[in-house]
Amino acid sequence: MRVIPVLDLMKGLVVHAVKGERERYQPVKSRLVSGADPLEVARSLQKETNCRELYIADLDAIQGTGHNREAIDAIAFHLDVDLWVDAGVADGESANRLTSAGVDVVIIGSETLTGLNQLRSICNSVSREKLIFSLDILRGRVLSQAKSLKGLEPLRALECLTRQGLERFILLTLDIVGAGSGPDLPLLRRAKRSFPRHTLIAGGGVETPDHLHTLSAAGISGVLLATSLHKGSITGRDISTLK
Repeated sequence: MRVIPVLDLMKGLVVHAVKGERERYQPVKSRLVSGADPLEVARSLQKETNCRELYIADLDAIQGTGHNREAIDAIAFHLDVDLWVDAGVADGESANRLTSAGVDVVIIGSETLTGLNQLRSICNSVSREKLIFSLDILRGRVLSQAKSLKGLEPLRALECLTRQGLERFILLTLDIVGAGSGPDLPLLRRAKRSFPRHTLIAGGGVETPDHLHTLSAAGISGVLLATSLHKGSITGRDISTLK
């Protein structure tokens, strides 16, 4: 199972994401690095985890209040790592801008998707190998602007999205992001049983090495980590024991 460290960027800094309540986000405090500079945090996460990928959420772009392109460009230039970036893409043009800027994987977030026509535009503009769909889940339902996805139970949304030809998904349970309460194992296990051949990546609540091993045993393809790495409840040594 692969481990993908996460950087949430807001106003030029890495912030600590908690339960999707963005108005409460503060600059990250980490045992790995002093300060919240994106490049330095990214460098420390790569060193700790020996990761091949970094996930970056540009929260300003997602909220339509700005962007953090300079910070993302600096990470892309200085680090030998694949960048997965959620910058609120809504159409093929915005997805193409990310790939042209050197982003390796474009994250399509259900939160900012406005409809299936926009999804098809993105899929027609960027190869499927460069796309991952993030199913953003709040209180057990899909968070989206798209009428065909908004408020759906997650597995129903996955059925809809697989019919569009998508095969790689992040199940991001926003209620438990940064809370350390453990991943949403019932949902992840049901999703794996229903979609055994698809790539499923867990997001939210992963706090301990036991959580990692439980997800791996359940056949989950990968996991997003941030808070647990900064706190030290999961270390590079723990990650090295994963299969």
